[in-house]
Parts: sequence; structure tokens; C-alpha cells
Amino acid sequence: MRKAFLLLMILGVGLFVLNHRREHRHDDDTYLQQLEHMLECTDWKVYEDSSYGYAIRYPSCFLPASAEGEVDVRFVYVEQMPLREITYISLEASTQVCRDSLNPYRDMQRIAEAVNGVCLRKSDTEFLMTARVKSRDTRITAFRLNAKYVLCQRLWFVETLIYPEDFAPAVQRLVHEVDEWKPFEE
Repeated sequence: MRKAFLLLMILGVGLFVLNHRREHRHDDDTYLQQLEHMLECTDWKVYEDSSYGYAIRYPSCFLPASAEGEVDVRFVYVEQMPLREITYISLEASTQVCRDSLNPYRDMQRIAEAVNGVCLRKSDTEFLMTARVKSRDTRITAFRLNAKYVLCQRLWFVETLIYPEDFAPAVQRLVHEVDEWKPFEE
């Protein structure tokens, strides 16, 4: 009886230690490692635009934010960071008229040049753009912009991801989501 009790006690302590390690295994990670882990494990939600019918997937840890300018919808992740005041990651969707529907690649190149970006053709109707955007905040050297443009009936459907440049390793899943975005498929 004593041996059984001792065995149960050892088993209970062992399970407690294993559970504690599992729950706190990311406590010593850097902020970027914690962000990467969170983006890997978070649930994803879908926003469907009522006007144009496109859909955009976004992490559940992102919150809806007010859309400004030509942006239809925006989701942001805002975090108080050590050694910095506040930083954000923005995921947004918009529509733009294709100015040169006979040569959408030329139109896309013009858009990329306007922000000193680079355009990559995925197909005749899909383009990826990346650019480095200077920050007004002196604590953050620059932001990165990744966008996917999908042409449909003379409209560009655009999903854009903007994040601090040094977050690049942590936001690879988001970059991949943007690169593979299909606005009219779920």
C-alpha cells in the first residue's frame, strides 16, 4: 500500500513538472520568438466584403481597425514592446482600378515604382509586390510592405501586410498567407 502511494505521488509530481514545462516553455523566448509562436498557433478568422465579395483571412489575435484612405478593411496587431513604445503589424485589403487593363503588368510596375518597390508576376492576373517603407518613428528603422494584387474585371484586389522590418522572421506565416491569397476562394 505504501509503495503504491509513493508511486502515485512520484507519478503526480512528474505529471505536474511536465505540464508546467509545457505551459511555460516559451517564457524565456525573445519577443519575436513569442510572436512567431503566437502566429503559428492562433486561430484564423475570415472577413468577407459585402460590396465586392472577396474574402481575407486574418489571425484572431489581430483586431479590426479603422480603414483610412483607399483601404476597405484593416486588421492590426498592436503590442507594447520592451525598449520601444508601441509597434504594430497591419493587414489590410482594398480595391483599385486597373489603369492599364491592356497591359496589367505595366500598371503593376507603375504602382511598385511609386513606392520604390519590386513587382513579381505570378500569372497574368496575379502579382506580388514588396517594398521597404521608411518609418517616421526613429526607434524603428523601417517597415516592410508585402502585397498581393489580383486582377478581376478591371479592378485590382489587394491584400497588404505592413510590419517592422526586423519582424521578418516572426511574420513569415503572414507573408505566406498574403503571397497565396485567393480573394474569391475559401
